[in-house]
Amino acid sequence: MISYRPSLLFLTLSAVFSSVGAQSSDKPNMIVIFVDELRWDGLSITGHPFAETPHIDRLAREGMLMENSFVVTPLCGPSRGSLMTGQYAHTNGSYKNQAPKGHTKLLKTYPMLFQEAGYKTGFMGKWTTGRNADKTVHPGFDRWFCSGVNRDYKMDPVVNVDGEWIQYKGHATDIDSAETVRFIRENKDKPFNISLWHRSVHTSYADEGLMAAERNRELYKNQPIERRLSAQPGFVVQPSLKGFAQRPPTDEDIRNIARMTVDIDDGVGEIYRALEEEGILDKTMIIFLGDNGFFFGEHGLTEKRLAYEEAIRVPFIVRYPPLIQPGSTSEVEVLNIDIAPTLLALAGIPIPDEMQGQDFLPVFQGGQLEEPRSSLLFEFWSETDLPGQSCWWKAVRTDEWKYVHYYKEPFYDELYNLKEDPYEMTNLIQDNGHAWIVKRMETELNRLMAKYDDKGGDYGFWPQL
Repeated sequence: MISYRPSLLFLTLSAVFSSVGAQSSDKPNMIVIFVDELRWDGLSITGHPFAETPHIDRLAREGMLMENSFVVTPLCGPSRGSLMTGQYAHTNGSYKNQAPKGHTKLLKTYPMLFQEAGYKTGFMGKWTTGRNADKTVHPGFDRWFCSGVNRDYKMDPVVNVDGEWIQYKGHATDIDSAETVRFIRENKDKPFNISLWHRSVHTSYADEGLMAAERNRELYKNQPIERRLSAQPGFVVQPSLKGFAQRPPTDEDIRNIARMTVDIDDGVGEIYRALEEEGILDKTMIIFLGDNGFFFGEHGLTEKRLAYEEAIRVPFIVRYPPLIQPGSTSEVEVLNIDIAPTLLALAGIPIPDEMQGQDFLPVFQGGQLEEPRSSLLFEFWSETDLPGQSCWWKAVRTDEWKYVHYYKEPFYDELYNLKEDPYEMTNLIQDNGHAWIVKRMETELNRLMAKYDDKGGDYGFWPQL
């Protein structure tokens, strides 16, 4: 039997629905734009030195920029599983990229609840990861438009459209954006919930083709690239990274990432245009965020998978004028597990008790969470089928401190003072003067694991697969 949380904002939402539609029964639309491997500082509005993202920036000018946004597991598949279920990976079982431990058709997702409530639901873009990922139709969607996985070539993709394989011409980002626009126009008179999950700016593999749409491929040519202090010679290699050889992205790789970000921004502009022309812009909540960050050579790394800020921190922008003051910001920490309960609350759909995220509508209105967080829990499992990948760890982050505990190699643990050392270059774990902080953070880790029903140990998910 499924139990549900009571709605805390029923009266507020009733007033909102009356203000945004002709009838009080009108329901808000939702679009979640989920970008692959977009760092917190990957947009002009969040500090990118040269990438131009005017349409995404407009979302922030007309909505709210969340200044402390994180994903609970910095890896493609688990991040998606957490977004869709409102749960940590240790709860939903989607804790790796590779099947059967990546997110599967067995997950109970928020689009299923929206579909049951009468919403038209659409999925466009990248569903999962790995070379043999399942692109076939998944439950919860009236429209299934899966244009590929990480390593599918971005040009001229073969798309699974409601179970039929169709060859498209063009760049995957443009194709997914165009399908989103089509879905909006087709369902303009019905409440809809759209998941637009771009494959760009995923950049990890040389065989993937790090290219933008043709119109943007010459942007930022010869643009100088500046690296953070932690990406420059002289950084200390932590024990967890010894023997963990990676080739950091080249300057041209970073320029290509910026170009692919412009592709995505172009699509946001087309979505804006469609919503405005159909007269439903202000009754549609738009959330824009990344699935995890990406290293530009910090600590000698590329990709993500580790607990450093570059991997776990992502941009998060939300626009919805009936609730959100234009141009506002919030320092309240938001996690990807918070999206599902927030969208359900906005629609007036009961939030299942098993969801571990929180409803952020009070924060969007300038307030605080019902249960403010003093610390955040992060987690990652090693991919044993990928030799040389990083270790199994859990981490606790407060405003001032970050503690990383490696389960198989406890002597690898790390402690950073984020106020004094924002680039996480000085590991204080062996400093006797900080032993009391280590003890406090260990206690906090245990508290959070108990709170989120995380028993630790080796997890035995999906035994039937």
